[in-house]
Amino acid sequence: MATSSISKSLLTNVLSVYFVLTLVVTSVQVVGEYYDTKKMLVQELNNQQSTFSHSLARSLWEYNTPQIDAIADGLINIPAIAGLVIRDDTGRIVSQLGRTPPLRTFPSVAADSYELPEREGVFGYYAKLVFEFSGNSTQVGDVTLYTTRDIAIERIKVSLYFIIGSAIIKSTFLIMLFSFAFHRMLNRPMRDLIGQIKNFRLDDLEHSKLHLRNLRSTEFVLLEQAYNQLVENLKEYQQNLEKTQKQLLHANQKLDEHNNILEQEVARKTSSLSRVLVDIERQKNDLEVRQGSLENEVRQRRLIESDLRDINTRLQESLSALERAQDQLIESEKMASLGGLVAGMTHDVNTPIGISVTAATYIRDQLADAEQALSTKKLTQAQLKKVFKLSKESLDLLESNLARASDLISSFKQVAVDQTSEAVRDINIKQYIQGVIQTLKPRFKPLKPNIEVICADDLDVRCPAGAVAQIFTNLIINSLIHGFENKQDGEIKITVEREDNQLLITYSDNGKGLDKKQLEQLFDPFFTTKVQQGGSGLGTHIIRNLVTQTLNGTIDAHSEPGQGLTYRMALAVTFI
Repeated sequence: MATSSISKSLLTNVLSVYFVLTLVVTSVQVVGEYYDTKKMLVQELNNQQSTFSHSLARSLWEYNTPQIDAIADGLINIPAIAGLVIRDDTGRIVSQLGRTPPLRTFPSVAADSYELPEREGVFGYYAKLVFEFSGNSTQVGDVTLYTTRDIAIERIKVSLYFIIGSAIIKSTFLIMLFSFAFHRMLNRPMRDLIGQIKNFRLDDLEHSKLHLRNLRSTEFVLLEQAYNQLVENLKEYQQNLEKTQKQLLHANQKLDEHNNILEQEVARKTSSLSRVLVDIERQKNDLEVRQGSLENEVRQRRLIESDLRDINTRLQESLSALERAQDQLIESEKMASLGGLVAGMTHDVNTPIGISVTAATYIRDQLADAEQALSTKKLTQAQLKKVFKLSKESLDLLESNLARASDLISSFKQVAVDQTSEAVRDINIKQYIQGVIQTLKPRFKPLKPNIEVICADDLDVRCPAGAVAQIFTNLIINSLIHGFENKQDGEIKITVEREDNQLLITYSDNGKGLDKKQLEQLFDPFFTTKVQQGGSGLGTHIIRNLVTQTLNGTIDAHSEPGQGLTYRMALAVTFI
């Protein structure tokens, strides 16, 4: 198998690191030299600009184009200047010589002078030209002097040769030094060590020890000591091995004696083992019978599991059907509530409309009588005044009743739209609750309960208004149907207040209340105290769903028989 030299690998690694460091340091020196030269060139451009700026500014002030061209020719002949651009105060180029960047790179900032960064190997210095006349300073233009990367490199060429040459010389010297040191301190001792190890003889361990020369203070001494210790251990192992061989012979003799005894014991126990095998065979047959019965039981259980999965699937389908039926019932309950509003609203709207029709008919009859009296020339001033008076009263009656019908229809329209929509909009909570109560007034007859709303007038919120309308509609209708049954002095109190970012609502009535068992089932679907009397049992269930799901709030109820029913709700709304 081919082997590689440790000294060569170590020397290669050390020199590789050194070459990389030398390359990095040399590169840094070259870059630093280049940037120092660039600064010197820019400073030289600044000095040249300072030298010629006064005469150049005077030439621009006097529009002395030949003088400007002469100054430009003088500047471009300076070795550090590769190009220049002279412009007047309007930005027009008066003179452009040598190597210059595109016109779009001209400076457009308010500074009087600054260094131009390097672009495409060109960099320079920009300065405004100011002419002083009669104590006043006037900008007459600007001058931009350019130099190039080639000029900078040309100036540092000697330095580059020196830096690179010194790096090459140092590298050559270090290669020779490292090669000599590795040969003297590693290669030669390693060959001596390998030669002594090759002379190792197992039958002459004493003369197989290592004896290194001239390496008393190096790591090879540790290797020598470890190797010689290994040889000493081998000598001890040889002595122990001889003792062990003698013990092994003695043990073999005893083993032969024991083998004879064991053969007799095996013969004796073989007969016993035969009897045990017969018993095991019988037990095996019993186990096979039991295994057959267990397999039959497993098959039966698998059939039962299959039947249970089928039953579970049917139960899930039944549950889905029940959920759909529940959603349909909830929607039907909403529509039924809206239908009740429509029926009551129709009755209340018919009354003012009927009065309005009567007033309009009366006005028409009065005008017909006045027209007939006028045609027969029997119309008197008193009769005309009477017609005007009665017509005015009828018109006032007509206007007030039509306004009442309009208010009723407007309230009903808003509440009806909200109850069939989940749109979020801004409402004044007090005015909105009063509007819901207004639409429910036809349902108050004949109980006519007293409803009190305690709420700040400026409490505005953004929420699903339809959910709020549906909640108060169901609460008030439940109080009318269940709480105020046969009760003429019913009272409902609604308190609304803000607490942090929640809207707290307390709804209470003085109805007949609920017992403990009824209170526990209050929010359960299809629970009602009016079984077979038209109650659906979905009103409070809808209220809880609207509060907890649509409005992200909480609701609880408190009641005792004869003490009325109280709901407390905390709704998550946006206050505006």
